[in-house]
Amino acid sequence: MYTVLTAVMLACCAVGVLCPLREGRRRGGVLRCGVLGNFGQWGPMAVMLAAMADTTAGPGLLPGVVWALLLLLAAPLPLVLLRREHRSGMELHRALSVLGMFALLVTGLQPVAGSALHSAHAHQGGGGFTPFLAAALAAAVAGYSVLLAMRGLRSRRLVHPVEAFSSAGALGAMLLMAA
Repeated sequence: MYTVLTAVMLACCAVGVLCPLREGRRRGGVLRCGVLGNFGQWGPMAVMLAAMADTTAGPGLLPGVVWALLLLLAAPLPLVLLRREHRSGMELHRALSVLGMFALLVTGLQPVAGSALHSAHAHQGGGGFTPFLAAALAAAVAGYSVLLAMRGLRSRRLVHPVEAFSSAGALGAMLLMAA
């Protein structure tokens, strides 16, 4: 089951990277400045995909805490690297999706039993109130994703509903993996 959920999560996240790339290529029927001009939209999603792949199926190239820091730093990029008049409404969704992944990753981290001081003050990722809050945040973002997708279906824009449903799928798979 874990393998299936990992595959679903990675596939959904890959869609979350491809949709902003496609959106950035054409805006209003005019070719934009290309892939780098839209980095603030697809870059955080690519970091999220890399973090998911490395922490669940990959070789563990970076420790989870480094991935968490990268996710936290990448989360505001969709909002701050795009001028307000060029926003499509998906920027907040992308930022929240990255924060949801960050919360689930951070609460799933297990402390390294290095020293007695560290062990005495370490909190396990599996218990307590913090993992509940992280799961609640991820579930809320997944719910928001579904609402955004439904709204996008009514406006007949294909990219946004697909991207929003993929985000809900990735977060849902992560929630099931954490359960």
